[in-house]
Amino acid sequence: MVELCLKLGPVYSRLADEMDFAALRQACLEPQLARVLKAGDGYKLRHHQAETWLAFNDPEVDVIFDTALTGDGKSLAGQLPMLTQGKRALLMYPTNELIKDQEKGVKKYIDDFGLATDYKVMYGERITELMEEQQLEYRRQVVTRLFNENDCILSNPDLFHLMSSRNYGTYADQREYPYIIPNTFDYFLFDEFHVFGAPQIISVLNILNYHKINKPKNTLKYIFLSATPTVLFKQLLNNSGFRHKTIEGEYSPVPAEHFTPEPIVQPVTLKLHPLSEKGALAWAKEHLAEIVEFYQAEPDTKGVFIVNSVATAKLLVNYYKEELEARHGIIVGENTGLTNRGEANRAMQPDSKVQFIIATSTIDVGVDFRINLLIFEAVGAGTFIQRLGRLGRHQGWSEYRAYALLPDWIVDKFAARFKDSGPEIERLEFIRAVRGSDTLTVGQDDTAEAGAIFQPDQQYKNYAMRWGRLQSAALLVKTKEIGHYHKDDQFIQELQAQYNQLYCGPGQKDKFSQWVARYYAMSKGEDKEQQRPILDELNSFRGRSPLTCGIIDETDGGHLKTYDLFFLLANTEFQLISEAEFRREVERRKEKFEKYQSRDLKIYLRLKSFREERDSFLLNSGRPLKGKLNQVRVFTNLTIRDSQTLAALEDNSVNERLAELSLVGLVGEGKPKEFKRLKRLELILPAYAIQARGEEKLSRSIVFGHNALLAHSQIPWKALSNNGDDDECFIY
Repeated sequence: MVELCLKLGPVYSRLADEMDFAALRQACLEPQLARVLKAGDGYKLRHHQAETWLAFNDPEVDVIFDTALTGDGKSLAGQLPMLTQGKRALLMYPTNELIKDQEKGVKKYIDDFGLATDYKVMYGERITELMEEQQLEYRRQVVTRLFNENDCILSNPDLFHLMSSRNYGTYADQREYPYIIPNTFDYFLFDEFHVFGAPQIISVLNILNYHKINKPKNTLKYIFLSATPTVLFKQLLNNSGFRHKTIEGEYSPVPAEHFTPEPIVQPVTLKLHPLSEKGALAWAKEHLAEIVEFYQAEPDTKGVFIVNSVATAKLLVNYYKEELEARHGIIVGENTGLTNRGEANRAMQPDSKVQFIIATSTIDVGVDFRINLLIFEAVGAGTFIQRLGRLGRHQGWSEYRAYALLPDWIVDKFAARFKDSGPEIERLEFIRAVRGSDTLTVGQDDTAEAGAIFQPDQQYKNYAMRWGRLQSAALLVKTKEIGHYHKDDQFIQELQAQYNQLYCGPGQKDKFSQWVARYYAMSKGEDKEQQRPILDELNSFRGRSPLTCGIIDETDGGHLKTYDLFFLLANTEFQLISEAEFRREVERRKEKFEKYQSRDLKIYLRLKSFREERDSFLLNSGRPLKGKLNQVRVFTNLTIRDSQTLAALEDNSVNERLAELSLVGLVGEGKPKEFKRLKRLELILPAYAIQARGEEKLSRSIVFGHNALLAHSQIPWKALSNNGDDDECFIY
């Protein structure tokens, strides 16, 4: 198998020049510009920051995408209206850890600008804490106080979605929030939006269109950072009447006049290695001496190893603690979805003594860290570019080295593409080659462009038509039933017309009423109890988690956690405990039981170890699957077969509890790998083999939750409807 070594050059970012300053002054921002140039030790405004600020103040622009490179100051670009013009902002980040990290940045900017701006963080757990501290009875009281007393709120898009779509809190809350939110803020910033897929994009678009009717004369603005708008995103914005602008950074591969004096990204040695079926742990063992040698050559090295699987990360932590920490004194830390927050925060601190961090996608979103060594897995262009962009953002080392662990055929494509590239490759040329084309249109297959290194990232273009319309119908019906701040039905009529325009295009006849009727049939029809879980899944932002277990993690000092049952079955060995025993342990530590509660599944366990080889189990349906393929359905009476983990347990309580749950899923032909290939799903998307009594010879797979909706959107229309009309193709 080919191993490839490439030299990637540095990147310098273009600074704002007199033409940029003149445009800002022409936009009546002279005093604000002077404040920026004098803030702190003096900010050297980047060209893309000036362009984003100018677009914000352009009355002809509603939505702004700043797609500058990682590390090029997009946060400041998005906060300039708040810092210089007193605009009230709702800043949204995809994780609560990133909210806390960005809070430090907001404070620094406010101090540098000499402002007295009030700001607070707001997410579910923090609202609960404030209710207890302030002795308030309702969450709405906390939220209203936060809104009234602060100019800036740092939150997450999940809460924004729930509040704005009438899915959060009491009846009174659901009536208030969709009106209060657009009347409180001047603009909404979505940072690191690239981590989200079609369901989240559609959720946000439905809310933006609600705002458009709720405040038709208000100049609300929306800024998306780190998000290159897909063709579908642009088309739906155009349909809605939103005027959008994409801002790109301008860069040079060499020092040049009017560019940053120092590179924003240092030169990088990139080694591309094919990953065998044995995975990242086998690679780590084969290349241990090389990593040790790198640390010995530069003792102050700090490194990160990013993998796709939490189980792989945990095995790597154990291995490197023995081989690097115990034998060579190289301190190892971790940051995964199963790492206790104290350990993760300790590893990520700038002054941390941790020299080598093992991580998963939890590290992909925004939190900055100083490293000169990066090892990472990637399955698509998006994750490849994002993870590579973590390296070389800080000066201080003589060498910056990256190892990309990829399928062998991807390494071969890199070798073919760059075989005559010379001693050093320009970073932007390299990124363009990795990213490929973004010229797909709705209706095209997501097949690889000729010469592209990666398959294009799946956009799920049909999700909007299959499920987005139903979600917006739910918001319209709830608005009509719960009430709003308008005295007649004109608002409902205008909202329905707006959603029809969003999904059908301007000037098209009303088809949206069919989707309103469809929502009524699902939510209020004779089969509503069976349909409600589907609607609950649809109306969630990232999907529900009915399979969450409460965990005492004995592999990590006994810390309390929650995690998914199917992951635990495949990758760990554990011992079941009762809810009473778990609750006693939580109370002994003076923690809150609700934080670690297994709400639907009611399964609690002690996590003992991680397996080096996955345990392949099989799901069993108590009812025939024939006639239920390629349909989003609610499955009950599911159990687990052929599991070594369950066989080692003393009772059958896991299957007893699982069989009682109602799980939203979609079953299709083929084993998991074949099923995902046929449906053009991402490789890392969880799919499970499933059988039913009397159908054992048939290979079938199932996906759950939001993934079921995504898989359904990939089924060709003609397979769902004889006439191919998408308005008639829904099967529940």
